[in-house]
Amino acid sequence: MRKTLNISNLAITRRGFLASSGAVAMLSGLSMMPTAVLAQDTPVQGGVLKVAFTADPAGFDPALGPSGMSHVVIEQVYSTLMSVDTDAVPYPDLAESFEMSADGLTYTFKLRDGVKFHNGDPLTADDVKFTFDRLRAEDSGYSYKSQIETISSVDVVDPLTVKFTLSVPTGPFLTYMAFPGSSIVPKKLLEAGHDLNAQPVGSGPFKFVSYQPRSMVKFEKNAEFYEAGKPYFDGLEFHLIPDVTALTNAVISGTVHFTNEVPPKDWATVSTSPGIVGQTLEGSRYYWLLMNNTVAPMDNPKVRQAIAHVINREAIVAATFFGQAKPLLGGVIPEWNWAYPGLQVFNPQGDVEKAKALLAEAGVPDGFETSMTMASSFPAMVAMAPILQANLAAIGIKAEIKTMEIPRYWDEVWAPSAFDMTTMYWVSPLADPDDFVYNNYATGTGINVQKSSSEAMDKLLKDAKSATTQDERKALYKQQQELALEEMPIVPLVNSYLLIAHTDKLQNYKPMRTGFLKTLKDAWMQA
Repeated sequence: MRKTLNISNLAITRRGFLASSGAVAMLSGLSMMPTAVLAQDTPVQGGVLKVAFTADPAGFDPALGPSGMSHVVIEQVYSTLMSVDTDAVPYPDLAESFEMSADGLTYTFKLRDGVKFHNGDPLTADDVKFTFDRLRAEDSGYSYKSQIETISSVDVVDPLTVKFTLSVPTGPFLTYMAFPGSSIVPKKLLEAGHDLNAQPVGSGPFKFVSYQPRSMVKFEKNAEFYEAGKPYFDGLEFHLIPDVTALTNAVISGTVHFTNEVPPKDWATVSTSPGIVGQTLEGSRYYWLLMNNTVAPMDNPKVRQAIAHVINREAIVAATFFGQAKPLLGGVIPEWNWAYPGLQVFNPQGDVEKAKALLAEAGVPDGFETSMTMASSFPAMVAMAPILQANLAAIGIKAEIKTMEIPRYWDEVWAPSAFDMTTMYWVSPLADPDDFVYNNYATGTGINVQKSSSEAMDKLLKDAKSATTQDERKALYKQQQELALEEMPIVPLVNSYLLIAHTDKLQNYKPMRTGFLKTLKDAWMQA
């Protein structure tokens, strides 16, 4: 049997929570799911689902794991107060229910009774308070502090009730509570010195078993998971296959059952192979070029604009993604998101003459020498490097390409901002517009490794986060994207499609635009 489903153009719904104060998390996502993956109504228990990825995780502690691959592991092992559904709408998860005050400044969560961590300890409000106090600590090293910066205090009301007090209304607050970094960790274990990076312990659907770098992460079913009967699998195996050809062969041969990282060059082959269901979906994974904003001459916004305008995004889509991506011709908020500003400022093929004029205005008409350091564990970034290099050469910028493997790249290039240029991709796990922009543009965030800083940008970001209606937020995000294209601290490149392939025996799998895989707990393998 051969099935290929294209769900990139489904109608989009706009839904969210609306408080009397208007402090609201407005999200968007899929309005329907393909029926072909819902063919079997009766869940089947058992078996091990084998999933393929290209990159290694960079840690299992929710407070320290910086990468999307870390979060894919974290979401299987831990649980969060809220989750987001396939429409990216938040709903109570570890929290049985929540109440929000009329002014939007207080959220009180009632926890599920009887939830246990994987070591058998009960999960209580003390663990929730400990988790967020730990993230909020000045020396926490948490890369996503922007998501918790408006939390003034976290207070235990009783063993199953916890209250959050905010400094200002925060539109995406409930969605922040669904972020993998907000996963609840065991206070007792950590205070005893347990290392979650080495041995993660949560309350999620699967227990961590082992990790072999560049090879595999193994999980087993949490038989005491709080969603009765779930997960249906006895275990998961995350196969780490950096060689994309080997990943393709593993999917086609049935060595693995699932991946959402089909190499674009192999999509036509994989998606038409017998026994495989293929699905494409424009997701929330956008790629961008970073220029160290503190290194001359890239400390000049005109130089950064020149770099942004010379790039041939259509060539990147064609040669790197084999057509399975969309050029970003304005800001980084995608078309399917309710805050899409509709800005079109870049020529898809690049504009050499405009870029040369901007370099001349910046006082470097003949270009300069620089370098691009790429994470070799991310194939798309390596593949686009020669295109970027050639584009830059057309305006006299000579960029030497360097490569480095993960996790060394995180430690030696990313964290210390030790680069002239680099690239990265962002996977929005929440699909709120704030999640597309705040961490990348706000001064001092852990993701702002380009070291950009702008009072005007910071004000727009904060105003957009705390605005009380969706219309107000959308208008502010348009202003933010316009300013981003003027200051150009990062260069938007393309938004790639999710390329999902799995055995046609996998039932009830529901893809998410975020690319995350928490919904695997709801799926099973047909006997």
